[in-house]
Amino acid sequence: MKDRLYLMRNDLYMKGLKDLIEYINVFQPTKEINMIEIGSYAGQSTELFAKHFKSVTSIDPFIDDYDPNDITCEYMNLENVCEIFLEKMSKENNFTHIKKTSCDAVGSLNGEFGFVYIDGLHTYDQIKKDITNYIPLIKNGFIGGHDYHPVWQGIIDGVNEIIGTPDKIFDDTSWIKKVN
Repeated sequence: MKDRLYLMRNDLYMKGLKDLIEYINVFQPTKEINMIEIGSYAGQSTELFAKHFKSVTSIDPFIDDYDPNDITCEYMNLENVCEIFLEKMSKENNFTHIKKTSCDAVGSLNGEFGFVYIDGLHTYDQIKKDITNYIPLIKNGFIGGHDYHPVWQGIIDGVNEIIGTPDKIFDDTSWIKKVN
């Protein structure tokens, strides 16, 4: 029975995200940046991003077994995770959620974004699609994501193939690359 929420980010992982935010702040205040987060799960990262960025557009379809490579799908029905996520984020006024896959959502986005963070479907093909689809939305900013680690070799290979080696990799396996 899938009835238990997977703890996505421990203290080390949250520190990695905070370090990523500090890194961006060296170039431009994050409070001036609209960002996109692909893959939000229960909202730990989304909540942190909302506290530091001008706005956050979160994209997650919350489809059970959508990502067979992601252990979180084994713990709780993702419709229930979605409810937890929306409840957590209900107190944030700079947040929008799109309940679609990243490929389906990209066409409905307009405006300029200074940062796109990819933590969606964990496959070589999908990371390449996400980078290719979302990089045109970034104006003088950054693209980054999670799981740049040999356990996720497809992520490493896809990132390196499309944009080259990241500028920085953080303790939580987040990565970032300046674009434009």
